Amino acid sequence: MSWERARPLTKIQTTGQKVMILIPHKGESGYRQWERWWRNDLIKLPGTAWFEQRGLSLTTNRTGLITEALKSDAEYFFFLDDDVMGPNNLLTTLLSHQLPIVCGLYMSKKRKEERGLAAWMKVRSNGYAAIAPEQAARMVQVDVTGLGCCLLHRSIFERVPPPWFVWEFGGISEDFYFFEKVFKEINVKPIIDMSLKCHHIGTFLLDVDNTFTTLEI
Repeated sequence: MSWERARPLTKIQTTGQKVMILIPHKGESGYRQWERWWRNDLIKLPGTAWFEQRGLSLTTNRTGLITEALKSDAEYFFFLDDDVMGPNNLLTTLLSHQLPIVCGLYMSKKRKEERGLAAWMKVRSNGYAAIAPEQAARMVQVDVTGLGCCLLHRSIFERVPPPWFVWEFGGISEDFYFFEKVFKEINVKPIIDMSLKCHHIGTFLLDVDNTFTTLEI
């Protein structure tokens, strides 16, 4: 199975849509709003399963989750960070696109003057710029996106050799490393569904329009 760079929206042939949700927890406790949303409100197809891993580095958690997921018969892996909340139809909408990599949209957690959408295009040999919130199309191909709300076909990990996630001191983060390697190895880039606007939360909720709301912990 292969995907061509010139045809990023070509759907893949699928025999089923078994999904494994992968949650790399950043700490020992989570946010109540996120817990209620993900367990009770996020629509999941029958037979959807999930793995959760915590207590280790983000790169170790992501690698461990993928390693376990590859032992299953799931066709799609859905990375969902424990600080990203989206519309209730988030997962089912991503699945409907039948793309190798497709993601929701959320704001990056950075200082206000550096903040932008967690979806970037390469602008020079070693630099990236966040895409604008307003796009001409609903489905937008980017060079890098955050992994906090990202649906991936299992063949991505079958075709790209490990390590998949690396974050060295002073280097690029694990999501930049991953997407740069995927493109280098198999010429596939992520697609953003601009209609799937998600919240990035902490002790606050950060919306895609850059507004804050204080949350309970």
